[in-house]
Amino acid sequence: MLSAAITTGFNYLYPLRVLAAAGALWFYRRELAALDWKPSLWAIAPGVLVFGLWIALAPPADKGADAAFGAGLGSMSAIAAGAWLFFRVAGASVTVPIAEELAFRGYLLRKLIAADFAAVPATQFTWLSLIGSSVLFGLLHGYWLAGTLAGMIFAATLYRRGALADAVAAHATANILLSAYVLATHRWFLWN
Repeated sequence: MLSAAITTGFNYLYPLRVLAAAGALWFYRRELAALDWKPSLWAIAPGVLVFGLWIALAPPADKGADAAFGAGLGSMSAIAAGAWLFFRVAGASVTVPIAEELAFRGYLLRKLIAADFAAVPATQFTWLSLIGSSVLFGLLHGYWLAGTLAGMIFAATLYRRGALADAVAAHATANILLSAYVLATHRWFLWN
């Protein structure tokens, strides 16, 4: 958030966001290693579904945002632009799914059930926790309807086996597909 707050237009500092998130994950690596990080192959399907919904519900192309993004990339050397794109895809594919799933499905989903969230099984369902965490997830993502539906699908993915790794894998799948789509079509506004 800080890098976005101190830049206008193209966020040249985006790689710092990825490095900060990676640093936080590294700092808590022992606690994170205690979690089950073996996703099922089934978790790919909800990710593909979320990607499809995201594209279907996306607003019409924002030519101004796309042009500004393209100009930002174009103002960089080829090596710098390639490095920036690498960090953007790495962030979307790795650090963002882990951090957001830890926050929304690992913590908030259960915190909305009980103050002692750690005592709440990952498979415990309530409408309040499902809808509350999903709406907040949607609001964070700007496209609130697509984001809310994505949050609900990622929560359902978690509920299926009680494995946070499945929600992370679904989220990563959706973001990898979205990154490939953005790179192929230059609909850069989808990364805002």
